[in-house]
Amino acid sequence: MRTRLRLSILCAAIVLCAPLLAATGQTDAGDTSIVACRVLEAHASTRPAVIAVVFHQRDKADQARLASALRQHPGEGVEIQTGDGKWSSATVFRMKSCFGRGLLLLPADAPPMKDGATFLLKFSASSQQN
Repeated sequence: MRTRLRLSILCAAIVLCAPLLAATGQTDAGDTSIVACRVLEAHASTRPAVIAVVFHQRDKADQARLASALRQHPGEGVEIQTGDGKWSSATVFRMKSCFGRGLLLLPADAPPMKDGATFLLKFSASSQQN
């Protein structure tokens, strides 16, 4: 009886936690190169033609992982996935003057980013090996 109860609790925990793992950007393969982030500020410019986005992690639990990735890969190419589901190329920087913040530079024709929006940030496989 106890074993059956424990098994039921374990199954319920797995069912309840699966959406949380998907929301943080981890794949079935345990992909830790993806972090769910939140836009703090987004600014677009025509000269130079660029979108600048100040961001941080969406979930507090990802703070250390994002901070580490930003320190290890400043100025590198990354990909972001916005609400439209498409992946876009960007360049990421760690903002040294703002603890836990990152800066994305996107081409002006990238999908628009709005303050408070969420997106997935993916560090490339090649940058993860360095």
